[in-house]
Amino acid sequence: MICANQGATKRAMILTTAAWLAIANCGWAMDQIFTSSSKNTLFGKITGMSATSVSFEPSHGVAIEIPANEIIRITYEGSPDALQSAQKEILSGNYAEALATLKKDVSEASRRPEIVDEIAFCQAFCTTQLAISGAEDPMVAGKLMVGFLKGSPNNYHNLQACELIGDLLVNAGKFAAAQEYYAKLALAPWPDYKIRAQVASGKAFLAEGKAGDAAKAFDEALHIEATGPLADMQRTAAQIGQDRCLILNGNTEKAIKDLEQILDRNGGSADVGRNPEVAALAHNALGAALRKQGKPKEAILQFLRVHLQYSNQIEAHAEAVANLAKLFTDTQKPDHAREMRKILEQEYQNTRWAKGV
Repeated sequence: MICANQGATKRAMILTTAAWLAIANCGWAMDQIFTSSSKNTLFGKITGMSATSVSFEPSHGVAIEIPANEIIRITYEGSPDALQSAQKEILSGNYAEALATLKKDVSEASRRPEIVDEIAFCQAFCTTQLAISGAEDPMVAGKLMVGFLKGSPNNYHNLQACELIGDLLVNAGKFAAAQEYYAKLALAPWPDYKIRAQVASGKAFLAEGKAGDAAKAFDEALHIEATGPLADMQRTAAQIGQDRCLILNGNTEKAIKDLEQILDRNGGSADVGRNPEVAALAHNALGAALRKQGKPKEAILQFLRVHLQYSNQIEAHAEAVANLAKLFTDTQKPDHAREMRKILEQEYQNTRWAKGV
């Protein structure tokens, strides 16, 4: 049995090596595309690109069009090591490390436009994520992201850039301008992105204090027909958004019941467990409802859950810490309140959550 396995392994290695040599001898640009729809990395050559898809000629098989919403990462032939390392850091949420890596020498990068665009997007993306948390200047982040959009209108990162600019504008209190960018996101051809756009719009209305407009946006999101895990996650986010509107209007009992059902769904693991973003949103909303009911101790437990378990969810964590700072003050725990304010000052100083705490 061992000998048979070794023989199979050797044959697989020979076939893999032969495939690589054949591709190399044909002079192919060995681009690699990682997608959410396949466990296998795609090898071949990118022949075209737009804001919604990438034209790809595989090393074996016929040419295909890959939807932008399925692309996790692209490694271009000739990409400098610094760019490849930064892309991996981004996937792990290590934005500061990725940005530092990108500042290293990337002069070996070819003049291939796709690589130039990828470097520009990664720099803008990391700066934006850090700006949302307060670690970078939001003005600089905005200029970088808008510059990327204008300079690379046919890049597959286009719609993601629109969403991020909208998020920056919400954080800056420029809600009308944010809605314009979310409207661009809604033009995407995929139903899950249309839901995503409505959820983003609803969150912006909530931040502005417009519960009626927010409820309408969340309701529209829930009526968009779409299937798949991405659509399910956004649909759950829309449900949580509707509960936020109920809380603002004083209907906390129904909101709490809905939120507890979301958190308990499938034993509390299958849905929420796979989606830390959704879990953080739900616990924060439940904390807000309990706080409005005059139950500070119960509210603290919900916000602490986000603080301790979901601190990598930047926006949700900032909201939780801000609420904890106020709740600890209200419950006569000045040391804890001071600790929360310190986190806000050090990690989220430029965010709307740090204001007035």
